[in-house]
Amino acid sequence: QVMFFVLAPGLFAAAFNGVKYFFTQIGALQAFEPTSFVIVLGALLAFTLVFGRFFCGYACAFGALGDWMYAVVHGVLSKTPLRRACIPEPAMKVLSLVKYAVAAAIGLACVAGAWADVSGYSPWVAFAGFTSGSLDGIRKGAFVLLGLCLVGMVLSERFFCRVLCPMGAVFALMPVLGCSSFTRTRAHCARRCGKCHDACPVGLWPDADTLSHGECIACGRCVDACPLSNVNLVALPKPAGRAELDTALEKANAAASEQARAALVAATDEASSPAYEAVARKHALKEILAKGTPVRKTRKTWHLLRGSSVALTLVKAAALLALCWAVGVTRYLPSFNEVMAYIPWPF
Repeated sequence: QVMFFVLAPGLFAAAFNGVKYFFTQIGALQAFEPTSFVIVLGALLAFTLVFGRFFCGYACAFGALGDWMYAVVHGVLSKTPLRRACIPEPAMKVLSLVKYAVAAAIGLACVAGAWADVSGYSPWVAFAGFTSGSLDGIRKGAFVLLGLCLVGMVLSERFFCRVLCPMGAVFALMPVLGCSSFTRTRAHCARRCGKCHDACPVGLWPDADTLSHGECIACGRCVDACPLSNVNLVALPKPAGRAELDTALEKANAAASEQARAALVAATDEASSPAYEAVARKHALKEILAKGTPVRKTRKTWHLLRGSSVALTLVKAAALLALCWAVGVTRYLPSFNEVMAYIPWPF
């Protein structure tokens, strides 16, 4: 977040300028052209399609500001007897629909040719003015709205992202490749756990098959919070060998009561039959879950890509930073064209 805040603080504004450009051209009945804003938007949408909303989780300067404010204020309050104020989660779920209305309103304003008259009151325009060092043309009302957004960021984690971000509304409607969607196997979850949901800064359950999964910002906190290693990007089953089956059967025999074992033997021809093994393994899994031992973390039975490792995060960050550099939205770095001009090509 620090790296992108320093090197590409205007990435959010550049991408959304591309969205506004499309609506403006529609209103003016003009053809679309590959402007710099359109190229940035296309690159960011393509990256989101492949890697999910990694931009929102790590690269958005406004999102980073909200994370830092929330962490600092709540870190200070945790050292005092003061009670933390917050916006209730049911209210946040309703308010999360506001960003779609904001995006639609801006689109209509661009189509009607009225956006230039109201853009000076935009809180993200005020923020962009601070990061660029130029406050020309920004109305005082924009700074008031920016202050209100900062208050919301303190009261609720990722307030702006969830409630007001028009670019977030665009990203939430984007499809994401299955290999980049955090998900869980609900049948393996411990009862009344909910730690993945509690850790999520946008209040989601990691279920890729739900309509709300578009709100996921790919931060990976649900992965880190799950005590059973049940939230992953990729979880492929690997058939267990005979030794693993024997171990599971031994645990089942130790866990099952004498009455249950007698019932199983009476229901089958012999204790070693496949039916007995299946029920015994089920008892073993229940016993392991009851003790809190991670079932899906066993490398002998599962190949996992959890998705929150430092290495994978850095790979995504490097890919996005390279993309930003190629489309010319990095600060303090030479442009892509300048570097290409200095390379001694053999042709």
